[in-house]
Amino acid sequence: MSLLWRDRRKQLFARAAGREELRRDWSARKKAGQHRMVWAPLVVVLVLSLLPLAALRISIIRTGYALGAVLQRETELRTRERSAAVAVRIERDPRKLRELAVRLGFARPERLIDLADQARAR
Repeated sequence: MSLLWRDRRKQLFARAAGREELRRDWSARKKAGQHRMVWAPLVVVLVLSLLPLAALRISIIRTGYALGAVLQRETELRTRERSAAVAVRIERDPRKLRELAVRLGFARPERLIDLADQARAR
């Protein structure tokens, strides 16, 4: 409640009670705008102390989103890795390799030449 309103209220109650107007206590009265000067530095300090906290909060949120994106990418890559491993195992199946060799015209060799034995003989 402002000082002016408090004084005005005292005057109104004094009139309603039939008493004379109360005198103002000028020693206790603050100068106009003095209460603002006390709060202004406190508000500035409060805002300046909350700005780094807000920046930190934004940084935490951004880091969380980046982490979520990286985890999603990791999951996709693991799925692709599993699919590639399955494809490699299917292609390395001996029956499939035999069928592919027959289709391409490969045949079992009629004779085998061991090059290591020929090098030792010389």
